[in-house]
Amino acid sequence: MRALVCREFGDYRSAVKVEDIPVPELPARGVRVAVDYAAVSFAMSLWIAGKYQRIPPLPFTPGTEVTGTVLDVAPGVTACKPGDKVLALLDWGGYAEQVCATEPTVYRLPAGIDPGKALHFGISYGTAYGGLAWRANLRAGETLLVLGASGAVGLAAVELGKAMGARVIGAAGGAAKCELAKAHGAEVAIDYNAANFRDAIREAAGSRGVDCVFDPVGGDYFDPALRSLAPEGRHVVIGFASGRIPQVAANLLLVKNISVLGFNFGTYVGWSPGDGREQHEPRVRAAYETIFRWYAEGRLSPVLAETFPLERYADAQDAVMSRRALGKVALKLR
Repeated sequence: MRALVCREFGDYRSAVKVEDIPVPELPARGVRVAVDYAAVSFAMSLWIAGKYQRIPPLPFTPGTEVTGTVLDVAPGVTACKPGDKVLALLDWGGYAEQVCATEPTVYRLPAGIDPGKALHFGISYGTAYGGLAWRANLRAGETLLVLGASGAVGLAAVELGKAMGARVIGAAGGAAKCELAKAHGAEVAIDYNAANFRDAIREAAGSRGVDCVFDPVGGDYFDPALRSLAPEGRHVVIGFASGRIPQVAANLLLVKNISVLGFNFGTYVGWSPGDGREQHEPRVRAAYETIFRWYAEGRLSPVLAETFPLERYADAQDAVMSRRALGKVALKLR
């Protein structure tokens, strides 16, 4: 089968190439999937550079989330059957014509959904749901500030925040990105480029501030967002798409009685030290059942921003790294 292969860690523009490799063997509790789409994300650049929190053995095929059609299942698998359309989360291997996933991280898709758009449900919606529901304990009536509100995970957080009953403020760079955030549920959108960010948050949120910040960006936006929290507010750290990891002024946490919370979705699907996918399977599966139900009710609208063939992986990753993409970027395998 055709696959994108990394034989030595390095820059994603030069460290991978398309090769013909053997079809993977079906493991215990395994599900073999013919891949339709595979997601491209900021994290993939770290995997290929050897800088992610898990280091795969070389050579390896990148790609941790796919949608496609089930070809075969191992004995005892009940989550899906051959012919089902599924979303699958993987250790790696997604940038290939076929993948083998394990049952705890394979989810049957709602009937009728486009498999490209469904790809957005994977890590993006899973991360947004877990960060807001499990870590921040977001409640109806609270005010939520979403940074990077037009990117894949930020846009998911905007939609899920609204579905949970929060008043959502989106923050993004440029008028088009702000309009996209508003179209998906943000009551107000702040353009990073057109305003003093902290003043703009204060104007949008009122003097009390925001109850929760969902932050996949970090960098220069972290501090003004943190300082905009209301008493007992929560700032959920998702990632550092800006490229700079900020430092926390601990005295501010004390004086304002606020919290900074980290959320790593990999803990729940087996990408962190101590594989937790089977331990957390019921919780994660219940989260996706909620997400799929909200989609069926018309409350969620996953966005497929751009698609690229496997041979143009570097262009796809460029679209993510430049932050020009509005929604999810994907490789189309068939």
